[in-house]
Amino acid sequence: MSLYHELPKVNDVKNLKLGDMLIKGGSPGHIVMIFDEVVNKKGEKLYLLFQGNTPAQSVHLVKNLEDSNISPWYHLKKDATIPVSNYIFGSSKFVRFK
Repeated sequence: MSLYHELPKVNDVKNLKLGDMLIKGGSPGHIVMIFDEVVNKKGEKLYLLFQGNTPAQSVHLVKNLEDSNISPWYHLKKDATIPVSNYIFGSSKFVRFK
């Protein structure tokens, strides 16, 4: 919950960087972190996400269960619903450590 409220937002998904997090504050909340990105010739980006469970003892790569054509990569868009293996990010935000 504290990360949700205290970390600065990344308002433009075009400015996402490795290490940025998609976060849903709450009890329980959830976080996935951007692990890698690829960019095509048009400048379109796809991202790899990883997550851990509570407590975050075992971190793993997240499969894209919604789009098997690009899995494990994800398109990340502002205000999009982003399902991961055991959680759905709806009203979430991207944040970055200072």
